[in-house]
Amino acid sequence: MKKRISSKKVNSESKSALSSAIKDLGEEIKKLNGEKMQLKKSLGNTNEGIDQDHRQQKELQEKIAGLIEKEAHLNKKKKDLEMKMDSISDKVGKISKIKSEMGDI
Repeated sequence: MKKRISSKKVNSESKSALSSAIKDLGEEIKKLNGEKMQLKKSLGNTNEGIDQDHRQQKELQEKIAGLIEKEAHLNKKKKDLEMKMDSISDKVGKISKIKSEMGDI
């Protein structure tokens, strides 16, 4: 005679396996949600860092623009002073020539 497995026993084992699988899936979902939260936090920190870098970049660009403006002003001033020096050198040369000519007389 063959022993027959009762359907109640199969259903019970099947339910137990499903319950275990559902429990495992629930734990996996919890774990994944935790990882998701960590990634969101990390992303937020990264975004804050990028925003801060952009602010610093803008500040540096403004400083560079200011320095370029100052450099242009100083170059103009240098050019003006060189022109004045050349003019004074010409005058000194003329005076020296006149002095030399007067010494010959």
